[in-house]
Amino acid sequence: MREMAAVVVRWGKKLFGYSQAHNLNPNFFLGLSIVGTTIHLLYYLPWFKASQAELAFLVILRTLALVGPAYILLKGRGIARALNLSLLASWTLGTAWHVCYFVYL
Repeated sequence: MREMAAVVVRWGKKLFGYSQAHNLNPNFFLGLSIVGTTIHLLYYLPWFKASQAELAFLVILRTLALVGPAYILLKGRGIARALNLSLLASWTLGTAWHVCYFVYL
């Protein structure tokens, strides 16, 4: 168990080092993930089932989908900017899936 914890800590330091080497704050992405998860959890509460609430969640999710890539584009350097296109595409596809899910299902 200790060895597994050491491996997780080593990988965590390596990932944090990568983001800091490209002038990015990893806590920003953790916070972005927490906000997105909170929005998903709020959607399933009964008093947010009105169509106006669904539209508000869609707008918030679309905005969130652009925050991460914009942060990378503005603050990142080196390979971080090159990976920005990949992140932008994946987050846009993820947001499109959420839009389809919230509107059509």
